[in-house]
Amino acid sequence: MMLNFIWFIPLLPLAAAVLNLVLGRKFGDPRSGWVATIATGSSFLLTVLVYLEMLGLEAEQRSHVEVLFSWVPVGNLQVDFALLADPLSVTMALFVTGISTL
Repeated sequence: MMLNFIWFIPLLPLAAAVLNLVLGRKFGDPRSGWVATIATGSSFLLTVLVYLEMLGLEAEQRSHVEVLFSWVPVGNLQVDFALLADPLSVTMALFVTGISTL
């Protein structure tokens, strides 16, 4: 189920940015560009897979929340750091990752 891996969509470009920040000069211009392009392209492909999986679900099941960790647990109040995958957010992720890959 690809919906469980939606946290990879923002993580891949972020990891590539950190890698290029730390080792970009050692890689040189062409290689560091390829690292960033491969990361955003992989993020786009993962978003396409999530989108295709959502198309196969019933309309009432097309919302998925992936909780990464509890951010602020205070008494009865709990604020989670989570990602939401619904048709609108996945469509926007397709546009953002697709344009970023160009």
